[in-house]
Amino acid sequence: MNKRLSVFAIACLLSANAAADSGDWTGWYIGGHAGYGNGNAEARVELGGQWSVESQMLRDHVVSSWSTDLDPSGGAYGVQFGYQHQFQNRLVLGAELDYSQLGMDEARRTGLTPVPSFPSLSYDFSNSIELSNKASLRARLGYAINRHLLFATVGWTQVDAEASAGVVSSGGYDKLGGESDRVDGIEWGVGYEFDFGNRWSLRAEYLHTEADDLRYSTVYQPGSSFVSPAYTESVRQDVDFDIIRLGVNYRF
Repeated sequence: MNKRLSVFAIACLLSANAAADSGDWTGWYIGGHAGYGNGNAEARVELGGQWSVESQMLRDHVVSSWSTDLDPSGGAYGVQFGYQHQFQNRLVLGAELDYSQLGMDEARRTGLTPVPSFPSLSYDFSNSIELSNKASLRARLGYAINRHLLFATVGWTQVDAEASAGVVSSGGYDKLGGESDRVDGIEWGVGYEFDFGNRWSLRAEYLHTEADDLRYSTVYQPGSSFVSPAYTESVRQDVDFDIIRLGVNYRF
């Protein structure tokens, strides 16, 4: 009897080890992640109104000096929750909902710089971009090799973005504009996940986000020597960024 029990116990252990080696990614999971993000946010300025009577050289200088590419960067951390199913052909299909807190931002200011064609006139241009909360819902398609899972993901995302643009001249021209909004976008990426065989897994992934543009106009600031809305400026700010992150999941 004891011999049979021993044989049965050994068989169970071997079966468990075989199952662990083969891997099974089916089920619900929850986890957390942390990483680093880097973006490219292009600010493009368009002039209107009374700017049309100014020289082309001055207009070109204002547009080229004020339009800029910002590179917001910073940490990213959050949580994820999802479900996936592994088929007999090793394909793994699933969906994931995640939330990330972003600390990505950048600002620049030129300081009063003379206009080459008008040395008596100087402009100080400023721009800023800040990215904070991000939520996404994405589909996942993977291929399992025992405890290893290679996957691709794509879906919808929403990001809190805040942008601003300002100008001050030596002649007292003072305007500032900005927009804070929750913008939609598309997010896609690739990754790798390793199953430890005890319901825990470790993940590394790369995600790219392309969000909708922010659009806003500048307004005169208190104390500006110009109070008429004759001069107008509008700004289009795009939001694209990449995140590389590590995460852990617990399957249940």
